[in-house]
Amino acid sequence: MKTRRALLLAALAASPLAASAATVWTAIATEKIRPDAKPRASTEATLEAAKNEFEAFQVVVTGRATNVKVEAGPLASLGGSIDDVKLYREDFIDVHQPSALDGATGRWPDALVPAVDDVVGEQRNAFPFDVRDGESRAVWVEYHVPPGAKPGTYRGGVKVTTAEGEATVPVTLTVWDFELPSTSSLRSYFGIAYGTIPSGHSVSGDADARLRARYAQLALDHRISVTVGDDGHDRDLGHFDQFYGSLVAGTAPTRLPGARLTSVKFVGNTSSVDDQRAMAQHARSQGWLDRLFQYTCDEPPITCAWSDIDERTKAAHEADPELRTLVTTTVWDADSHGVTAGVDILVPVVNWTDDKPGSPVAGDQRSRYDGFLASGKTKELWLYQSCMSHGCGGTVDMGSPSDSDRYYTGWPTYMIDAPAVRNRAMQWIDFAERASGELYWETAFAFLHDAWSSQWDFSGNGDGTLFYPGTPSRIGGKTDIPVASIRLKMIREGMEDYEYLKILADSGDPQLAHDIARKLFPSDYTTDVDPASLMQAREALAARIVALRGGESGGGVLGGGCGSTGGLGGGSLLALPALLGLGMLRRRRDRQPAPRVE
Repeated sequence: MKTRRALLLAALAASPLAASAATVWTAIATEKIRPDAKPRASTEATLEAAKNEFEAFQVVVTGRATNVKVEAGPLASLGGSIDDVKLYREDFIDVHQPSALDGATGRWPDALVPAVDDVVGEQRNAFPFDVRDGESRAVWVEYHVPPGAKPGTYRGGVKVTTAEGEATVPVTLTVWDFELPSTSSLRSYFGIAYGTIPSGHSVSGDADARLRARYAQLALDHRISVTVGDDGHDRDLGHFDQFYGSLVAGTAPTRLPGARLTSVKFVGNTSSVDDQRAMAQHARSQGWLDRLFQYTCDEPPITCAWSDIDERTKAAHEADPELRTLVTTTVWDADSHGVTAGVDILVPVVNWTDDKPGSPVAGDQRSRYDGFLASGKTKELWLYQSCMSHGCGGTVDMGSPSDSDRYYTGWPTYMIDAPAVRNRAMQWIDFAERASGELYWETAFAFLHDAWSSQWDFSGNGDGTLFYPGTPSRIGGKTDIPVASIRLKMIREGMEDYEYLKILADSGDPQLAHDIARKLFPSDYTTDVDPASLMQAREALAARIVALRGGESGGGVLGGGCGSTGGLGGGSLLALPALLGLGMLRRRRDRQPAPRVE
C-alpha cells in the first residue's frame, strides 16, 4: 500500500504543471532567489520552530508561467493545527551599483507584497503574476506557531496554480518543546525619522500618527522597536497615549500576543529638564520608565560637540535619575572626553568591538566595557552597524580593489545585495559580545525619494531603509500600510536566533551557547557563512534546550531546509556539535528528495 507521502508525491509529479515548461521548487528562507536562479530538485519544505516563532520558506516558480496564484492552508497534527500562515510575492529591485566588493548589480528580491496584509487584514495584489521564460520568481510562505502549541510534527501543503496547470508542495513543520517570548529579550531601537512617512505616503497630522503606529505594529511582529511619537506633538502626552500607548503597553493587535516596545525614545528638546521630567513622570506612572531614553548624541563629534554631552545627560538625570541616556560611541572615546559617567547606554559600532587585523582596535574589545557596565545598574552596552559594513565612500573600484574596499566586506549588514545570512548575523554578534540591545539609525530613509525604484543611499543599497511604503496605488487595497523587506524578515530570524541562544544560556549551558555562536561566526567580521551551517547551529541550540528542559523532542525530522536545498535535506549526522566536541550527536531520519517537477 502506498504511503500518504508517496501518493502526494505521485500526484505532484503527475500534475498538469509538471508537464509544462514551468518548474515549481522550494528554497529555505535564508537565501535570496534572484531571477537567474536555476530549478533544483527540492519540491517539499521541512521546517522546525519553537512555540510562538515565525518560520518561513520560499516556493519558486521558474517559467514561463502565467497567472500564477499560490494558496496555503493550515498545518495539522493530532495535537492541533497551525492556522496563521501568510503569503507574499517577492518583488525585485534593480541594483545599479554594488554596495561593496561582495555586492552585485542586477535585480534582487526584497519587497514582500502580501496577499492579505498582516497589519489591517486587507486583500492586496500579490497574486496573480506572470513569470518570464527561464526566469525564477519566489513566493514567501510564512507560518506563525501559536504559543502553547503541542510539540510534534504538523503537515500540510502549498498549492501553486498557473494557466498551464497546478502543483502541490508538501510542508512538514516540527514544533520544538519550548516557547519564545513575544517581546524580544534583546532591546532595540530602530529609527523612523519624522519626515519619512509623510514623504512615502503623502499623509500628515493624525493620519501620519496612525500610520506611524502601523509601522511600529509591524516592527513588533518582527521583534524590533521603532520610533514612536513625533516632533509635532512631543509635549502632548494624551496624543502619545492615543496613538502609541498600546504599543508600549503590549495591547496593540500584533500577531505576537502581548508584544511591546523595548525602548521609547524621548522626542523633544534634550536640554529641557521640564519636557523630559513630564515624559519621565508619565512613563513612571505607567510602568515603562526603564524603557524611556534620551538619545543624547549620535556619533560625536559629528552631530554634537563632546562638550554638549554633559549638559544633556545632566538635564536628563535632573528630570529623573532613572531616565537613561544613550550615546553612539566607544568607551575609550567617552573616557578620553570625560563623559562616561553621565552616559547610561554606550553603543559602539560593531566594527570597533572586534576589528580586523591592522586596526588600532583589532581583536575583541568587549572586556574594555566591563568597568563601565559595573559602575551602575542603569549601564548597558548596545551595538550598531553603519555604512562601515559596506563602505561609506560612495565608490567601489571593482577592477583594482583597495585595502579600504576590502575592509568593508564580511561584516553583518542590512544591504539588499548582501547574502541573507549576513542580514541575519547581527543578533548572533550581539549575543556573542554580550550586548543587551541593538540600534539602527533609520528604517525608511529611501521614502524621501522612491524606495520602490532605488534604495542607494550612503554608498549602499538599503542603508537606512527596511520598509517599503505600501500605498493602495502600489499594492492594492484601501489602506496605507508598511511593507516588509526580506531583510526585515532576516532581522526577525536573527532576533529569534538570539532567543534560542539566551534560552540555552538561561537553561544552564551559557558556555555552549557562546561556543555555538562563535563557532558559526568566529569574529564580528566573518559573517558570510553557508546557510546550512547556520541552520545546523540553530538545530544544535534547540536540541540542547529540549534536553536540558526535559521536554518532548518534537518527534519530527531535524533539519531546517526545504527538501535537499543547500544540503540540509540529506540523511546525515548533525555536524556542528561534533565539531565542538560536545557529544550531542543526534541521528536524523533519512529522507530522500522528491523528484523535480518539470
